[in-house]
Amino acid sequence: MKILICQTGRLSRLMRAAAVAPFFLAGFGCGVENHNAEDNDGPVVVTSFSILGDFASRVAGDSANVRVLAPAGSEVHEWELSPRNFIDLATADLVFTNGLGLEQWLPQLEATVPDGVRIVPLAEETGATVISIRLGDLRGEPDPHMWMDPRAAARYVEVIRDRMIELDPDSEEVYRQNARNYLDDLAALHDELTETFAAIPDEKRLLVTSEAAFLYFADAYGFDHDGIWGNNAEHEGTPQQIARIIDLIRDRRPAALFWESTITDRYVRSVSDDTGVPIAGPLYVDSLGRAGTGAETYIELMRTNARVISEAVAAGLTEGKS
Repeated sequence: MKILICQTGRLSRLMRAAAVAPFFLAGFGCGVENHNAEDNDGPVVVTSFSILGDFASRVAGDSANVRVLAPAGSEVHEWELSPRNFIDLATADLVFTNGLGLEQWLPQLEATVPDGVRIVPLAEETGATVISIRLGDLRGEPDPHMWMDPRAAARYVEVIRDRMIELDPDSEEVYRQNARNYLDDLAALHDELTETFAAIPDEKRLLVTSEAAFLYFADAYGFDHDGIWGNNAEHEGTPQQIARIIDLIRDRRPAALFWESTITDRYVRSVSDDTGVPIAGPLYVDSLGRAGTGAETYIELMRTNARVISEAVAAGLTEGKS
């Protein structure tokens, strides 16, 4: 019976947590909250960062326990695992990462996950077209920010649904219905954003950010996209990067320069000072927003980005007419 399987699985997870907890309590010299008493007897699903956590929670509902390693507001590229993260991974039944090089700390994660626990690189399993990074030290490598196109995000959700059904077939109907509902929401979101951006004239469809992490977003909604640097895993804000983007901005005169929520805005402010182009933000890409930001879920995140971009472009058009 399911309850016997789940209780056995829960006992196993508690034993694993008990085995690793003393090491981390001693090794890090700090307390760790009791994060192993699950809300229910369903499987423990660990996700590498907050956006994947949102996707998995929408599919799981009350039938599984979703844990997030890099929480809302954190920088995912170079996240350092915390004591709590190690315990979550030790008790995991399934782990979702993005893949495509996003999590620079993936080897540490892989070394921590118990034998036999599947690690699923979602972006790599979607089958969606991969866009290459177009500038910087990682030029030509796969751009990992695939979730920034809601149609690709829907592929993530489908993979999550299928892997959770494989793990917990007794909850198949719950996972299928939850995923079906969320996929409808994502399709509606894409239509909504397409309509929102339709009013932006072609000559103002240049999206300049700190990290050039909006390639999938730009491809979905008809923007040209550039950044000061190509990926947050490389050196940020070098003189060469600043000089290149200043030349582009002086030539193209975008309506605004945008910064992202998980990094400093000092580089776009510097470029703004040199070019006279105003800044706007934050935009959200590598993380959900913290409580109170209005970007606490993926759908809210995308709507917030659309609003900030549209308002900045509208302000630029108004200023240009005055």
